[in-house]
Amino acid sequence: MNDGFLGILRLVLVALQNIGFAVLVGALLSDRWLSRSTSRWQSSVSGRLLVTVRIASFTTLMSSAFAFWIHCALMSESTLAEAGPSIRSMLLETDFGHAWLAGAGLMLVVVILSFAQCRRPIHFKPAIWLAIAGVALARSHGGHPVDAGVFSLPVWVDWMHLLAISVWVGLVLVTTYIVVPRIFIAPTADRAKAAMFVQSLSDVATFALAILIITGAYSGWRGVNALEHLWASIYGQVLLVKLALVVTAAALGGHNRFFEMPGLLSSLKDTGTEFTAKPLKRFAVILHVESVVLAGALLAAAVLVSSPLPGTT
Repeated sequence: MNDGFLGILRLVLVALQNIGFAVLVGALLSDRWLSRSTSRWQSSVSGRLLVTVRIASFTTLMSSAFAFWIHCALMSESTLAEAGPSIRSMLLETDFGHAWLAGAGLMLVVVILSFAQCRRPIHFKPAIWLAIAGVALARSHGGHPVDAGVFSLPVWVDWMHLLAISVWVGLVLVTTYIVVPRIFIAPTADRAKAAMFVQSLSDVATFALAILIITGAYSGWRGVNALEHLWASIYGQVLLVKLALVVTAAALGGHNRFFEMPGLLSSLKDTGTEFTAKPLKRFAVILHVESVVLAGALLAAAVLVSSPLPGTT
């Protein structure tokens, strides 16, 4: 293996960490809305969401650990097998190592709590949400914003940005691949619950997008610092790619909200007639495309974290 391969592998692992964290957030929110009432259908979906929380939290923890391992090896210009002293030094002597250790410890708490339950819906949510907030804050302290100081405004803005994009992406991914397939087979009595879920999804995703735009504009401009850096630096170019992906995903989400959702909600709420799957199919197709675009945005975010700010090299 060479440094180039390790660098690419680290980016892939950071992107996987971003996706796992987003899916974790999306699964918890989805279970909260579906658990407003109980039924066999709801219990079945909650069971799948609990499994998703377990897989997502474990994936987030392990991808973060391997990415940190590779980072230490690259910083010390050593192989993975020889990176032990560098890992120890990073954990004990650097703020980056302290932030990573705090985030990893909190994510381990999430993993333990997710496996310490078998009942549905998901339990220990307050503790899990508190740990998730701490993980996001630790990640913000391990990136560019911490250059302004510990618990500075850029750090808190980045924290809100990370949570907002995780809510949006996580809800889209979980809805696309877990909830929507179950809505197709939902009994008549549970269609109203499905309609409430779709409405909650749209409302929260829209709110998260608004937060994302505000915090992203602040952090993005602070990062490039000058208009010409948008196209004259790698950081700026990746930022433009991420912006294009976010705008594309927002357009797809807007299409679903204003053109597909009215018909879908009407068909789900009309329990007096046979369910027509066509509106749900159209809604699902747009969600699938949006999920792929947003996965690309998380990959771009992973590259941004690893790219030097303009003027610092």
